[in-house]
Amino acid sequence: MTLGWRRRLWHAFVRARIPFKGALVRGYLRALERKRSSRAEREAVNEVDGIPVPPARLRVLVNGIPELNWFLASGRAQANYLRSLVAEAGEPLGQMDAILEFGCGCGRITRWWGPEAARTRIYGCDYNEDLVQWCESNLSFAHVTRNELSPPLPYGDNSFDLVYAFSVFTHLSVDLARDWLGEMARVSKPGGLIWFTVHGRSYRERLPAEQRQRFDAGEIVVWFPEIEGTNLCAAYWPEPAVPVMLGDRFQLVSHLDPQADPVRAQAAQIAPHDSYLVRVL
Repeated sequence: MTLGWRRRLWHAFVRARIPFKGALVRGYLRALERKRSSRAEREAVNEVDGIPVPPARLRVLVNGIPELNWFLASGRAQANYLRSLVAEAGEPLGQMDAILEFGCGCGRITRWWGPEAARTRIYGCDYNEDLVQWCESNLSFAHVTRNELSPPLPYGDNSFDLVYAFSVFTHLSVDLARDWLGEMARVSKPGGLIWFTVHGRSYRERLPAEQRQRFDAGEIVVWFPEIEGTNLCAAYWPEPAVPVMLGDRFQLVSHLDPQADPVRAQAAQIAPHDSYLVRVL
């Protein structure tokens, strides 16, 4: 299939080694976010189920998508999927003492844990101060704090029964992702669960030919590591790389590949991400 000129140009920029590349890409991202936010329709809805909804500016900052209906529906579907997933693993969410969303953004998933909050302490963290402040002001049942781009987290050892991260490792370099896996293990209880998503084989065709070869050989490919932690830094994880990243610290519990199980992945609104549930050893 012949690539369009925009895709070819983007691939060339991904591969380019030019001065101030990180600053150029970051400036492009900020302009794109402003453009998408400005196009969002003015909402008549200020809250849903008694919980405020974040402004389009923050929704775009997190996901690049301003539509409120998508923000609400995807967060609810992913929260429900995670409930069912940990229950299948023998660890019902309602029996946990504390859970943490690493990279909680403006509460797209966190907002749906209200029913569990009477029994389970809900925590979230993010390295963007604006997102953290919004959550602190509007998600009264959650304890949300700011973290740095690199570890450590501001929590003690063995603090959480479940730590989860949706579309966080998708935007980190290999070294930083490995560091964060270790930090998530540190703050998890022995035997605790960690759930995370990655760009897996569903994203393979996005890569230029030479990067596709590296991906097929089991290597994680990262675009724009100069601005890791932003939406334009994109990491692509082939399945064989996952156990290498996990090492001997984790036991794989389940893997949802949207190409192998598209019905469940679509219902959970995980697709096209791969998702992994692991247990801390």
